[in-house]
Amino acid sequence: NGKTVPCPPGYQGEKGGWNTTKAPIKEGQTTEVTKDKGGNNKAKKEVEIAKGNKKKQKDYKVTLADGKKFEVLAQLPHDKTSFTQGLTYANGMLYESTGLNGHSKVRQLDPDSGEVIKSIDMEAKFFGEGLTYFDDGKLCQITWKKQQGYIYDADTLDVIDEFTFSTTKNEGWGITFDPTDRTFIVSDGSKYLHFWSADNPGEENKPKVEVTRQNGAGAKNINELEFVNGKIIANVWYEDVLLVIDPDTGVCEMEYDLSMLWPKSERSYHADVLNGISISDEEGVLFITGKLWDRMYKVKLEGMDSTEESG
Repeated sequence: NGKTVPCPPGYQGEKGGWNTTKAPIKEGQTTEVTKDKGGNNKAKKEVEIAKGNKKKQKDYKVTLADGKKFEVLAQLPHDKTSFTQGLTYANGMLYESTGLNGHSKVRQLDPDSGEVIKSIDMEAKFFGEGLTYFDDGKLCQITWKKQQGYIYDADTLDVIDEFTFSTTKNEGWGITFDPTDRTFIVSDGSKYLHFWSADNPGEENKPKVEVTRQNGAGAKNINELEFVNGKIIANVWYEDVLLVIDPDTGVCEMEYDLSMLWPKSERSYHADVLNGISISDEEGVLFITGKLWDRMYKVKLEGMDSTEESG
């Protein structure tokens, strides 16, 4: 756009990655639980049950012109050296993927304190991007330009599998997971979303979908992704916005202005763009952060919990 943007040390001109996360338990599902060592309930896996008592979203629309349509519930520390590309939550743990060659990591974070519990380094040749939790105890991560992806054990962060992929731009930006049909949803910085089978990551199991903004234009720079109540919430590189996208049609049903979350004028020199969205253990509450941010927020978006019972 012709503007000069200050770059942090080690920054290599990358757009911004992201990722995504473990999808919440959807309406019409229940959860098997087991006890952890402390005797607390722990979600083991999601089990789809018969139809009935479904919820549907009320007719509600948010546009960028509406201004601030979110509520900040809490602020917690975040490692300011983390070039956040993906954020995902499951079973009381936050997981983060960071970028930059030679600095890319996969981490476990305490969702209450933001403290780094465990961290593993990627090979210097890889630029880490989106990350999502899936199935029972696995993480899927993609990389930026190497067309390489990894499957991790969520508890140990050990690599248990790897795969190659291709997209419209042959890049990986964001990834999230739809548990209803076990499908990864992937962004690559283009206006398209790609869909991969969880059984064969990197292989499309249905046609890609073009994303359309509320102004009728094709979306650009779709980055980090999160799957929430049947919709995709997306970051957009170098825009302080969140898009709520219908994964079947690609239509942006809502667009949230987050410029007032942590205004650019108040950010430190090194803090980069808004990037990183994850569900939490509270219904309708999201974790949101950015690249090289020293903080992470718990946020509630107006309208995202506007549901009503239906038969």
